[in-house]
Amino acid sequence: MPPHRRDGFLLAAACFLIGITFGVFADSSGLGLGQASVLSVFTFTGASQFALVSVVAGGGTTAAAVGGALL
Repeated sequence: MPPHRRDGFLLAAACFLIGITFGVFADSSGLGLGQASVLSVFTFTGASQFALVSVVAGGGTTAAAVGGALL
Protein backbone atom coordinates (compact mmCIF):
# COMPACT_ATOMS: atom_id res chain seq x y z
CA MET A 1 0.00 0.00 0.00
CA PRO A 2 1.40 3.41 -0.93
CA PRO A 3 2.35 5.66 2.02
CA HIS A 4 -0.16 8.37 1.09
CA ARG A 5 -3.02 5.87 1.14
CA ARG A 6 -1.90 4.47 4.49
CA ASP A 7 -1.71 8.01 5.90
CA GLY A 8 -5.18 8.73 4.57
CA PHE A 9 -6.61 5.66 6.30
CA LEU A 10 -4.98 6.68 9.58
CA LEU A 11 -6.42 10.18 9.32
CA ALA A 12 -9.86 8.81 8.45
CA ALA A 13 -9.74 6.47 11.46
CA ALA A 14 -8.85 9.35 13.79
CA CYS A 15 -11.65 11.53 12.40
CA PHE A 16 -14.10 8.66 12.77
CA LEU A 17 -13.19 8.11 16.42
CA ILE A 18 -13.47 11.80 17.27
CA GLY A 19 -16.79 12.00 15.42
CA ILE A 20 -18.24 9.02 17.26
CA THR A 21 -17.09 10.47 20.59
CA PHE A 22 -18.69 13.82 19.78
CA GLY A 23 -21.92 12.16 18.69
CA VAL A 24 -22.22 10.19 21.91
CA PHE A 25 -21.40 13.29 23.99
CA ALA A 26 -23.88 15.45 22.08
CA ASP A 27 -26.62 12.83 22.41
CA SER A 28 -26.05 12.39 26.13
CA SER A 29 -26.16 16.20 26.53
CA GLY A 30 -29.57 16.43 24.88
CA LEU A 31 -28.65 17.70 21.42
CA GLY A 32 -30.60 16.20 18.56
CA LEU A 33 -29.15 14.67 15.42
CA GLY A 34 -29.86 17.81 13.38
CA GLN A 35 -28.26 20.12 15.94
CA ALA A 36 -25.15 17.97 16.24
CA SER A 37 -24.87 17.72 12.45
CA VAL A 38 -25.16 21.47 11.94
CA LEU A 39 -22.60 22.04 14.67
CA SER A 40 -20.21 19.63 12.97
CA VAL A 41 -20.64 21.30 9.58
CA PHE A 42 -20.15 24.89 10.77
CA THR A 43 -17.58 24.42 13.55
CA PHE A 44 -13.99 24.04 12.41
CA THR A 45 -12.34 22.42 15.44
CA GLY A 46 -13.48 19.52 17.55
CA ALA A 47 -12.47 21.27 20.76
CA SER A 48 -14.94 24.06 20.01
CA GLN A 49 -17.68 21.51 19.44
CA PHE A 50 -17.03 19.88 22.79
CA ALA A 51 -16.85 23.29 24.52
CA LEU A 52 -20.15 24.42 23.04
CA VAL A 53 -21.94 21.20 24.01
CA SER A 54 -20.48 21.38 27.53
CA VAL A 55 -21.79 24.91 28.07
CA VAL A 56 -25.23 24.05 26.69
CA ALA A 57 -25.41 20.87 28.80
CA GLY A 58 -24.47 22.86 31.90
CA GLY A 59 -27.39 25.24 31.35
CA GLY A 60 -25.39 28.12 29.90
CA THR A 61 -26.73 30.68 27.48
CA THR A 62 -26.25 30.58 23.75
CA ALA A 63 -23.98 33.65 23.95
CA ALA A 64 -21.77 31.92 26.52
CA ALA A 65 -21.63 28.77 24.40
CA VAL A 66 -20.64 30.67 21.26
CA GLY A 67 -18.12 32.77 23.20
CA GLY A 68 -16.52 29.67 24.67
CA ALA A 69 -16.38 27.99 21.29
CA LEU A 70 -14.72 31.04 19.72
CA LEU A 71 -11.94 31.09 22.30
